[in-house]
Amino acid sequence: MKSIILFVSVFLLSVTALKSETVSFTMSAEVERNTSIGLDKDFVANYIKDLQIYPKFFPNIVSVSKLNDKESEWLYRVEAPLATPYNLTFVLEDKSSGDTLLFESKDKTNDYLFCQGILSQPVENKTKIVFLFKISMTREKASDIHFLAGVLGEKFLSEQMKDKLEGDLETFISKATKDMYIANRTSGK
Repeated sequence: MKSIILFVSVFLLSVTALKSETVSFTMSAEVERNTSIGLDKDFVANYIKDLQIYPKFFPNIVSVSKLNDKESEWLYRVEAPLATPYNLTFVLEDKSSGDTLLFESKDKTNDYLFCQGILSQPVENKTKIVFLFKISMTREKASDIHFLAGVLGEKFLSEQMKDKLEGDLETFISKATKDMYIANRTSGK
């Protein structure tokens, strides 16, 4: 009986692994967070448009380099369980307008990153920001993402990615907000 159960288990794992190698595999996450900051909207807008705050305060954003007036290169570190961390490079286009900060991947085929901040000022010297971050990775084979990806599945790995991104965004908001208040005090405004 044990040998039959073992055989069936190995067979199912093999079929799952083979299946994962024949179709594309996508992991994705989308996270939205709201925050209110007791500062003027123009000050907050100028602060969050500074690309250098992202590698400074957003975990796993290793670097952001401005390529030209509209494009920047973002290096994002992916840390998957039981795997060596690796970096993904995104070229983002600045599509910001008015009270909306928006950076989106130019190439949306395999790796996609979307960063948005919508600002509003409900009362004087108070700014509300709605942050929206999206990330996705698509590969021909699940094993290109992680050696256990085919077994763990897109849904499970996407949920893990979302949990991680939620924590990273919370960390970013907390650290950037503290720094924003310090920057406001030292600017004399």
